[in-house]
Amino acid sequence: MKFLAALLLTLTFLLTHAGWAAEESPADTKLRTDIPLGGNLKPNPKVPTFVVVGHGARILVSKDDGKTWQQTFFSAPGADHGPWATKTVTYDDGVFFVAAGWGGPTIYLASNDAIKWQHLTHGNAKLPESKGDPRVMPGTWGLAAGKGALVAAGYMTMTTTANLGETFDTFSMWGAFKDDTRGFKLVTHHVDPVFVSEASGRFLALGTNRGKDGPKFGHLFSSDDLGKTWQWLAPKGLDASTGRGTLLCNGHLLVMTDADSANTWTSSDGGETWDGPHPTGTKRAVLSVVRGDFWLCGKPSRSSSDGKTWTDLPAAVSPGQVIASDTGTLISIAPQRFNILRSTDGGKSWNEVHTYTPPDIKGGAQGLRDGAFGLVSP
Repeated sequence: MKFLAALLLTLTFLLTHAGWAAEESPADTKLRTDIPLGGNLKPNPKVPTFVVVGHGARILVSKDDGKTWQQTFFSAPGADHGPWATKTVTYDDGVFFVAAGWGGPTIYLASNDAIKWQHLTHGNAKLPESKGDPRVMPGTWGLAAGKGALVAAGYMTMTTTANLGETFDTFSMWGAFKDDTRGFKLVTHHVDPVFVSEASGRFLALGTNRGKDGPKFGHLFSSDDLGKTWQWLAPKGLDASTGRGTLLCNGHLLVMTDADSANTWTSSDGGETWDGPHPTGTKRAVLSVVRGDFWLCGKPSRSSSDGKTWTDLPAAVSPGQVIASDTGTLISIAPQRFNILRSTDGGKSWNEVHTYTPPDIKGGAQGLRDGAFGLVSP
């Protein structure tokens, strides 16, 4: 039985990776190779900037407090799977990072001015996933950055660089936890990393539980060396979770939702122990951190300063993700909408400041998937 289980796991892995290669066309390969290699980023964080992203490696940028927007990058129409599936962006120390590709070859894009984009890698990386192309990175569901490091996670491999793409370290979970004695095997997917705090330097990553046994909240991993090595946590206090939701940190407090956002759990010790469940008063809402508070934007939208007590947000707040600037301007995006909304009064009123026509393609909502705010070079 052990042999059959191992064989099934291996076949699944091979079929998954074969699908990645099969979905890329010669045109996709050319688009990838036409993007300049990295190595010349010169961070000079001066100009406040919003960046939001969607499928096709669509990158929209605003440098005037969200009033006007410019598309500074787009590769080719893409859906939820394929080389141009795009659902994550993060920021750190003057540089924005975008991952493109899920179920297809993955690349990391980077920019210190949000206008000119390049591969993050300098081309020196020799990763197993590259198959001869140094631009190709391990499959990535989410990115997080902090303390000078970029951390990526997706399936069973974590990736990190602490020198803006000059070198990369990878950590494979395939064999790292095979001797774990907790009574069930690790079967995970859609792993999303979060930076906890500058004080601790800890990164966490939350993935689904795709196995028949184990916790409903999923699987939680921690790294205390900027993503080079990881531990498979056995956190206390999450037994009542009904399924994996979203994990975010406001710099000192972690909040995790369950599958439909009806409840939250909080942790102040880096994810080791949790308190909850705390009813949110909403369902199927998107979790954001807005100037230190946690917002769940759905119907209705709710907010909390401590992750435990939730109160109503203004009725005008639309379902979706909210990104805040350093001055308090709010931007709202959602996968189901093809526009960007802006508020300067804490969400009481909103104006549409950008809209676009999505490609006619099946396989995934073509709205905007993620956003971030930071300072970039003039």
